Amino acid sequence: MGNKLRNIFSALIAGLAVVVLAFTFNSNNVEAATNYDSSQMITSGYIKNQDKIYSMSSTVPLVYEYDSTGFNLQNGDTLTIDVPSPLAVTANDKPFNVVGDNGEVIGTAILNSSNQIVVTFNENVEELESVKGTLSINTGVTVDRNKAQVGSNDVDFPIKNGNTQQSILQTKASDKNISKKGVFGTDAEGNEIVTWTILANRNELNFGTMSVFDTITDPNLEYISGSVVVQEATWKDKETGTYKRGDTVPSSNYTLNESGNGFDLTIPNSGKQMYAITFQTKVTDPSKVTDGTVFRNDATMTGKITGNGNESQEIKETASGKVSSGTNSGNGSGNKLGSATLTKFNEQDETTPLAGAVYDLYKVGSDTPVQTNLTTDENGQIKLTNLSAGDYYFKEVTAPAGYQLNENEIPFTITGQTTTPVQVTGVDEPEKEELGSIVIKKIDAETGYKLAGAEFNIVNDKGEVVGTITTDRLGLGHFYNLPVGHYKLVETKAPEGYLKGEDIEFDISADNLTPKMISVENEKEITGENGYSAVLQKFDRDDLTVGVPGAEYTLYGDDGIALETAVTNELGVIKIDNLKPGKYYFLETKAPEDYDLNPDKIPFTITENSNETGVGTLETSDPKTVTTEPGDNNNGNEGNTQEPGNNNNGNEGNTQEPGDNNGNEGNTSKPDENGNGDKDDNDSGLIVDPEHPATDNNNNEGGLITNPLNPGTSNNGNSSTSESNTDKLPQTGTKSGLLASLLGFVLLISIVYLNRRHA
Repeated sequence: MGNKLRNIFSALIAGLAVVVLAFTFNSNNVEAATNYDSSQMITSGYIKNQDKIYSMSSTVPLVYEYDSTGFNLQNGDTLTIDVPSPLAVTANDKPFNVVGDNGEVIGTAILNSSNQIVVTFNENVEELESVKGTLSINTGVTVDRNKAQVGSNDVDFPIKNGNTQQSILQTKASDKNISKKGVFGTDAEGNEIVTWTILANRNELNFGTMSVFDTITDPNLEYISGSVVVQEATWKDKETGTYKRGDTVPSSNYTLNESGNGFDLTIPNSGKQMYAITFQTKVTDPSKVTDGTVFRNDATMTGKITGNGNESQEIKETASGKVSSGTNSGNGSGNKLGSATLTKFNEQDETTPLAGAVYDLYKVGSDTPVQTNLTTDENGQIKLTNLSAGDYYFKEVTAPAGYQLNENEIPFTITGQTTTPVQVTGVDEPEKEELGSIVIKKIDAETGYKLAGAEFNIVNDKGEVVGTITTDRLGLGHFYNLPVGHYKLVETKAPEGYLKGEDIEFDISADNLTPKMISVENEKEITGENGYSAVLQKFDRDDLTVGVPGAEYTLYGDDGIALETAVTNELGVIKIDNLKPGKYYFLETKAPEDYDLNPDKIPFTITENSNETGVGTLETSDPKTVTTEPGDNNNGNEGNTQEPGNNNNGNEGNTQEPGDNNGNEGNTSKPDENGNGDKDDNDSGLIVDPEHPATDNNNNEGGLITNPLNPGTSNNGNSSTSESNTDKLPQTGTKSGLLASLLGFVLLISIVYLNRRHA
């Protein structure tokens, strides 16, 4: 009986040993993912359009071709492509798909902050002997202004076997007097917005009165009233397009007229000062932010400059600002002939097709048209078939009658994987009629107090009402797009407590499309005890365009007695009415959520016959509360919201202050404030010129405007994921089964020993 038990026990031990050894050998078969580079797979790399002259802010589209022949690609393998100097990658961790012959996604790609494009292949490549394909990088790569020179630059793309392929990058410096740029972002409620920056008087000419007009005509955008901020600006390096933002200009130093669709702003005696003007628009359809829709509108600057002697020159220039999320794409090799359909619309009515527009078709990288004289039919369409795989673009050569030529290229890609037509759209603007505008100011006839709520009709010489105006809280109102002619301004409703003013006639003429401001006075209906108002507006110190709601302030008299308590509205505004002349001060008694309480008094004085507040709108700004997470290796200060821009090496998408390795990552102050909260600190923020948004920021001048689309970019040349995640994929197993092998060997020796002992 003992021998039987011994034999059974020995058999169990032997079986266990076999299992352990089997697992040992299987573990040796699991390999880590492999990272390939340009010298192994890239067969071609080049700039799409080498004949174009790029400004320092331009996006530079790239094309890469790759071939995995000779490499057995596996799930998780990566291909890392280094983008050469003087090009700079704006990091974006949002991946785009790489598609194979059969339409399946064979991987994804991202642009990282190490100036690289990283393709990560998935399990679908394991069924393919090799993959040949193209990566079209249409957005996210710009000119590195710290490395590019104005003129011709050689760009050497690394390719297989250590070779390079050369492209020519031609750049230019801007000589415009006005420029405009937009960037995507979100407001406090998470709504998609575009923040626009207008740089006016770029050449620092000697202006008398300078005006800037901006009317939102894009149906996908809605102007945000109260978002305009005016700041002085000075060049740091005009050739590379970097400038410093200085003091915020008080609202009393300029006239701002806002309407539902834009504003006009007039700065008297502006001299040689350059100005940075920012404002915001809301995106009416958030889905359009990511589908490649182009959002745009124009800004116009007018004024008179003084030359030698008493000579003067009229200046009128327009800058077109546009912003798009853009799309990058990648594909594997394909052999199906594709199709494309272009549909042409009136830009002001994108439901009306336009016949008679003539286009040429080009393949990207070639100056010779593939097809010419392609004309839109009665449905506004051009239909093409039998197109081989590749990147193409339409270019308009003749506009339809009554429309302006649109010289923008209309790109599209034929993947070679489907015959379904690619749908693209083109638009033309009607030939412009000369249109004018007026600005009115409504005031109290006796005191000059600005009056809101006055309503007017604009009547033409035929007696027809062609427009209406309502004055805002500053007593201002304006109306645009008035054809040349004679008009009458008729007040239909006076402000409460006032009599209607007299009719005023004016003219819009070809040589005077913008008559001087029309001042309309009103007499009071009755007289009584004078009452005055005080207005306070609270801003976010990190963004002086954002009003902060929910802040509680108490108004005190000069004797320290509390008079009234109020809370800031959605624009950060409090208004207190029925005040008598005297000295007062506001004091914050309850901070809004996520902000620290501001202990400083805000004093003001109301005098007899003063305007609405006696001192203009009172303004204050508070820093956000710094929150920390205990127990982290970084001192708990990972909540960094500092302005980016110091030593970023071109990574403007970074929302963390780079180069600051002192453990203060949680600091929410602006980099130019030296930690003292003083917004007038001499280290004012460094701003990227709207013409040049990708400036390398190796300086100590403060924060850069960043790209709101890419807020998570890391700082020191690393992507938002760690180096181990981008350059070395994690192992999926181990190559060493030594411990298990020893265990199995010991078990087998034990069996032999037991059998020999009891034989």
